[in-house]
Amino acid sequence: SMVNEARANLAGWNWKDLENNPEGPWGLPSIYFQRVDGTGTIGTVQDANRLDFGIGAPGLFDQKTIGVKNTLTKVLKSHTLKMGGEITRMTFVDTAPWSARPSYYFNNMWDFLNDAPSTENATFDPRTGVPTDFRKDTRQTLYALFIQDNYTLKPNLTLTFGLRWEYFGSISEKNDNLSSVVLGSGANALTGMSLRLGGTLYESNRSDFGPQVGATWSPDRFKGKMVLRGGFGIGYNGLDQAISLNGRSNPPFLSAAGNLTGSQIVYGVNSFPGDVNAFSGYASNPATIANFDPNTNLPVPGGPNFARVAVTGFPDEWPTTYSYRYSGDLSYDLGRQWVASVGYQGSTTRHLTRQYNLNLVYVTQGIPFNPVVNGVDWYANDGNASFNALLGEIRHRFSQSFELTSQYRLSRSMDIGSNNFATDHYQYDPSFAYGLSDYDVRHAFKVFGVWSPTIFTDSSSWAERLIGGWTISGILNAHSGFPWTPVYNDIGCGVVYAESGSNGGGWNCALRPAAYVGGAADDNSIDAFRRPGGNFPNGGPAYFTQPTRTQGPPFADIVSGLAAPGPIPQAPGIERNSFRGPRYLNVDAVLSKGFGLPAVKGLGDAPKLEIRASFYNLFNQINLKNIQADILNEHFGEAQEGLAGRTVEIQARFSF
Repeated sequence: SMVNEARANLAGWNWKDLENNPEGPWGLPSIYFQRVDGTGTIGTVQDANRLDFGIGAPGLFDQKTIGVKNTLTKVLKSHTLKMGGEITRMTFVDTAPWSARPSYYFNNMWDFLNDAPSTENATFDPRTGVPTDFRKDTRQTLYALFIQDNYTLKPNLTLTFGLRWEYFGSISEKNDNLSSVVLGSGANALTGMSLRLGGTLYESNRSDFGPQVGATWSPDRFKGKMVLRGGFGIGYNGLDQAISLNGRSNPPFLSAAGNLTGSQIVYGVNSFPGDVNAFSGYASNPATIANFDPNTNLPVPGGPNFARVAVTGFPDEWPTTYSYRYSGDLSYDLGRQWVASVGYQGSTTRHLTRQYNLNLVYVTQGIPFNPVVNGVDWYANDGNASFNALLGEIRHRFSQSFELTSQYRLSRSMDIGSNNFATDHYQYDPSFAYGLSDYDVRHAFKVFGVWSPTIFTDSSSWAERLIGGWTISGILNAHSGFPWTPVYNDIGCGVVYAESGSNGGGWNCALRPAAYVGGAADDNSIDAFRRPGGNFPNGGPAYFTQPTRTQGPPFADIVSGLAAPGPIPQAPGIERNSFRGPRYLNVDAVLSKGFGLPAVKGLGDAPKLEIRASFYNLFNQINLKNIQADILNEHFGEAQEGLAGRTVEIQARFSF
C-alpha cells in the first residue's frame, strides 16, 4: 500500500500602530523636561522618569512563516518506507520606529517656550542625516529531505535506517540593507576589517546529512520477556534569528553620533514634517552625516562628525550546530506485572554558539586594534558539549486501575556555556569555560502513578457514570541540585583596555577566584541555603583568594600609541560550576471526576462533563534558587529566591 500526505501552513502575526492610528500626531517630536541632574520637574511637580509630552512611540512588527511538507509512505513486504521533504520560508520586518522620531530634552519650561532644547536624541542615517527606523525586511529559507526504512527482519527483530539532509539558509534582506563584518587575515584581522553590503549574513553549510540507525530485538530464548533497543543519530540545529539579527546596527546604516547638544541640535517648526500626522519627513541633521571609506564601509578618521563605531559579526562560513545522539536499553518482564529496565543515553554536541568581544580576544594575542572600531561583538560556533546518563526504571501494575512507575538517572552534562550566546569570564582562553552545565543534575529520582478505580462492575451503568469516573494521578520529582560558580563581581571590567567591559561581546565583568582555600561545608539541604552564609558562615573572602588584575588604558590611548594593552587577569583557580546548589523535592497531583450524561440529540451518544483539579507543589514544599555568587556580597552562598508555592487550578470540560 502507499499513502502520500501533503501539508501546508501559514502562520504569523503583526502589529502596525502607524496604519491603525493614521490620525496620531506622529509629526510632532517627543518632548521631555529634566533638570541638569536628569530628574524631571516643573515647579513642584516631579517625575523620576522625566516629564514627557507627545504621543508615545509606535510599534511595528510583522512576522510570517510559510511551510510546505510532503511525506510518502510505502509498505513493501517487511519494509515500511517513508520519504519526503519540507520547505520553510520566514519573513520578518525588523524595525525600530520609536528611534526614527527625534526626542528633545529641556531643562525647564522657559527653555521650551524659547525653543532651546539641551539635548536631541534619535537614530540617524549617517549618509543623509535623516532620522531612520533602520528597517530590515529579512528573509530566511530552510530546506530538508529525508528517507526512512523500518525493516522487520524477523518477528522479533526490527531495524530502522534513515537519512535526513537539512539546509539552514542564511539571513538576507529584501533591499540589501545588510552589513556583514569581513575580517582581515593574520595579524591584520582587525586592521584589515571591512563591511560587506548586501547578500547574505554568512555562507551556510550545504552538507548537513544526518544518518539515523536503530534496532529493537526480543531474543527468542526469553520468550518475549526481554527487549533490547539501541540507536544512533546525528541531528542539526540552525542559528536563532534572535542572534543573527543582532547585526542590525552595523555601519553605514546607523549614526554613532549619540546624544546631540548645543549647535548640533536641529529644532524648530521647519524641521518637523509638514503634515502633523506624518511619521516621516523630519529634517536632516548635518551633525550626524559622516564619511565612509568606499572600500571598507567604515568611517573615515578625521572626516566630518567622525565617531568610532561598534560592529556585530559572524564568520564568513557558519558551521551548523550538530549532535551525535546514542542510546541503548534493556527491558525485562520480571513477572507478576513487574517490568524493569536499565539503559544508557548520551550525546556529543559540536559548534555551539559563543559570544566574544573580539577586540579583547585578539589584542591579548598581539593583534592590533582597528582604530575606528572600538567594539566587535562576535558570534562563533566553536563551543562543545556532552551528556551521559545511566537510566533505571521499574514499573508495576497493581491492578487494572492502578499503575506506578519509578525512575532514576545518574548523569553528567558538560559544556562551554549553557545558552546560545554564552560569554565566559575569560574569553581569551576558551578552555577555562568548559565545565559542568548550568542544568547538570547528578542524581534525579521520579515516581509517578495513575489510579482510575471502577466502583461498579458495569462501567456503563448509571451508577458508575454518576459516582465513578474518578482519576487520581501524581508525580514526585527529586534531584541533587544545580551547580553554581563563586565569582568576584565587577572586577573584570576594564582589564586589558578600559572599555573592555562595555564594547561588544556581552562581556562578563566577573572573575573566578584564584584559589579555593577550603573549609566550607558540604551541605545541599534546603536549610543550608537559608541560613546566613549558607555553607560559608565566615563570609566569602575567608574561603577564596581574589585574583590579581590590572586596569587597562583607554582604547584611544592604545590606538594612538600612547599606551600598550594591559595584562590579562590571573587565571582562575576553580572550575566553572564547581559548587552544588540546594536539592529539589516537589509533588504535583491531579484529581479529576467525569460525569457520564445520557445521549441527547445533537450531543452524541456519550456526552461527558469532566471536573479537574491540578495541584502544583501539593505539600507547599520550599525549593530555593538563585544562589548569591558574589564572594564579596554579605549574603554570599545564600539562596536569593524561592520557587512557587502551592498552586491549584480548577478546570471544567464538556465533551460531546
